[in-house]
Amino acid sequence: MTATPWLNTRLEVAEHAAAALADEYAGADVWLVGALAEGLAHQHSDVDLLLITQEFVAEPGSRLIHGIRVDVRAVRETTVDDWRTLLDAFIVTRGAIATFRAVRARLSDLTLLRTARPLTQAPDQGAVLEPEQRATYQRWALADRCEVAASLAEDLLGLAQAGLYPHADLVWDQLARVVAQAETVAAGAPLLGEKWLPSLLSQDDAEPFRPVPALPEPQWLSAAAHSPFFAPVQTRLADALLTLWPTDAEPEPFDEARLGGFGWLPQRYSDGWFLRRGDTRVPLTDGEIRTWQQSAARRART
Repeated sequence: MTATPWLNTRLEVAEHAAAALADEYAGADVWLVGALAEGLAHQHSDVDLLLITQEFVAEPGSRLIHGIRVDVRAVRETTVDDWRTLLDAFIVTRGAIATFRAVRARLSDLTLLRTARPLTQAPDQGAVLEPEQRATYQRWALADRCEVAASLAEDLLGLAQAGLYPHADLVWDQLARVVAQAETVAAGAPLLGEKWLPSLLSQDDAEPFRPVPALPEPQWLSAAAHSPFFAPVQTRLADALLTLWPTDAEPEPFDEARLGGFGWLPQRYSDGWFLRRGDTRVPLTDGEIRTWQQSAARRART
């Protein structure tokens, strides 16, 4: 964590609130969660706490401590165990995505687990998440960002074809942030709000902030197969996915001529790689994704 006056003050408030909650709810655990637990805070940040109880308790609600709002959410231990179960394994196939839907619906809760920093906890209790569960969280979160990117790419296709170029420009800007989120997740960061991207993008840099990388100026009028302006989206998402699913397979021949129009994006499920555009999915081998990635990288440099 990078110490700031706002961060240090809020960590002190969190400790104070946790001690009071521990007295009020005997046997409960209190976790600091969210951006603050990752060392991110601004001058008006709230403090988010998770109160873990064995039995159901009424929601404690919010409280003010030294003028700082503390939001407390109460959940039962069994609920937290259910969340952990979703992080036992990354299991989603092109023919069975029910688990993926369940995980995406609970992704904000899983992010609480990923960021959780115990403030009060039983001495014999282990880590909030095991390393394998943290790795599974990364894969679910990255798969989620790729799904969002694919949905935005589908919007771009429709808007460009309809000549709604100002609308497409707005979606293009949103896609830039989603791609940046995918890169931060692949680098090990939790999936936090977009406002924290400059800090998350620079977590390995000497500089405290790094702007969200801009995408090239789109050329909607001339958008066609293998459009160079879309290639950076493709190669950056492929690079992020290959960070979590590395392969040393040799590149294999792959006929891209069958991929008409721009908008194709990569995804990785537990049953392998595929390219997606709208509802169309084209399965790829490890060697073919290497070839496709290299081709996208060449287009991005043009």
